[in-house]
Amino acid sequence: MSEEVNYKNFNEEEGRIYRKYIEVIRSGISNGVKFDVACDFITVEDVELRNLIIDDALKIEIAEMHYGKGRSLLDVSKNLGVPMDRLLKATAEMMEDIVNTAREVSQEQSDGSTPLTH
Repeated sequence: MSEEVNYKNFNEEEGRIYRKYIEVIRSGISNGVKFDVACDFITVEDVELRNLIIDDALKIEIAEMHYGKGRSLLDVSKNLGVPMDRLLKATAEMMEDIVNTAREVSQEQSDGSTPLTH
């Protein structure tokens, strides 16, 4: 069974910082900078927030490049300069996020009385 995931709720300032640095990373990548180098531009002291920004930015890139544009994960790995095992871990987390979201929506729609089934 999967472990319970707690999603971060941002206050207004954290949300602003999050959006700013997601854009910084994405801009760097679009200008040919490798992913980890683009992440070096994040100057956030809150380690949890910094790690969340990096994790989400990688998932956004995977979603756009692999799922959106149909590029292979190997191609995404090479383009971003990120090891394949890291991409596979992020992809697994993305799928887990989808399952958790579907479960939450199902429980909200059924008032929690019916479990999510396949």
